[in-house]
Amino acid sequence: MKNILYKETQYFRSLIIIITTLLVGVSAFFSKEASSGSSIYIATSLLFIVITILFYKLDIIITERNAILSFGVGLVKRKLPVNQLDLETAQIVKTTLLWGIGYRFTPHGTLFNTRVGEALHIKTKNKSSEFFVVTDRTDAIKEAIKKAQSISNT
Repeated sequence: MKNILYKETQYFRSLIIIITTLLVGVSAFFSKEASSGSSIYIATSLLFIVITILFYKLDIIITERNAILSFGVGLVKRKLPVNQLDLETAQIVKTTLLWGIGYRFTPHGTLFNTRVGEALHIKTKNKSSEFFVVTDRTDAIKEAIKKAQSISNT
C-alpha cells in the first residue's frame, strides 16, 4: 500500500487476555478427563486461536484513495473510497459497554472497535455505508481524509 497518509494500530489486549484465560481454564478442565477430553480440548483451542488471529488488532489506514478498517490479518475489513466520505456528517459518538467490542452492529451502523470510548462516525455521500471506528485520534483521521480528498480532486 503506497501513499499512506495515516495509520493507527490498536491491539485487542482484552481479547488476548480472555482467550488466554479460556485456554488455561479449558486445559485444566480437560486434563482430568484424559481420553475423551483431548479432542474437545484441541478443537476448542483451535477455535480460540482462529478468533485471536482474526481479531487481535485493528488497523486504521487512510491512503490517497481509500479509508480502510481492518481486523487481525485482514480477513475482516471495510474499505471505502475517501472521495465517497462526507466529512460534513462527521460526528463523535460515545459507545457503550452494551454495544460490546469487535465488529459490532449498532444503531448508528457497523462499528469497528477494540475498546469502549468515543468513536468517529462519518457517513458516505450516498448514506449507504459509514466509516465508524473507536479512536482517540479523531482530528488526525479527519485531517488525513480531508488531505486525501483534496489530492483525489486534483
